[in-house]
Amino acid sequence: ETTQSSPEAPRHTTLKRRMAAETTAFARALRNFLRGPSDDDVLRGELYELVSAGLMSPAQAEATMSASNRPMFCLQAMSATLRRADIDSMNMGRIDTSISVLVDLTGANERIFKSPIPLMYTRLLARFLSVFLVLMPLGLWQALGESWNHWATIPATFVISFFLFGIEEAGIQLEEPFSVLPIEAFCNGAIAAAADEMLAADGSKVFDEVPVV
Repeated sequence: ETTQSSPEAPRHTTLKRRMAAETTAFARALRNFLRGPSDDDVLRGELYELVSAGLMSPAQAEATMSASNRPMFCLQAMSATLRRADIDSMNMGRIDTSISVLVDLTGANERIFKSPIPLMYTRLLARFLSVFLVLMPLGLWQALGESWNHWATIPATFVISFFLFGIEEAGIQLEEPFSVLPIEAFCNGAIAAAADEMLAADGSKVFDEVPVV
């Protein structure tokens, strides 16, 4: 929306590029929040790539890393850039509404991330499943009596245990889905690449050319 709403002027071209960079920084800061401290070095490197491209100041990059809530800090930076843009109130309101939606989504992600299923539930499921699988050969003994010396009990127990433990592991992963989701692909492919493509298309001026009939 910023790309479409900003006037064609060198100052606003800089603001558009900065807004796109801050949008990318927000997505990566949210990924960093969900990944944890192990992702700090990656985020710092990504922010300083924006600094090298002239899209962010070193002070802002360091302030982002020092912030207690990095995604919200990036959203505040986007709001500050929006206030410096000289666009009409209607378009500014639309962009501000989009930023407000990002604030709500960030809060939703934080609630999911900080509200794990109690450990007692996981332990209860693991203990019950272990006892059930230990006793399962006794239940299969009579049912598989037609096989020689009940030998089919062993592979049947193995196969059933494999699938039940797999279901348990899937349930554990779903308690914290952010650890298995390809968040890096979302940030680099879906968000950063889309912002770069829009800026490149806007800067190429191909949409300003009038077709010759």
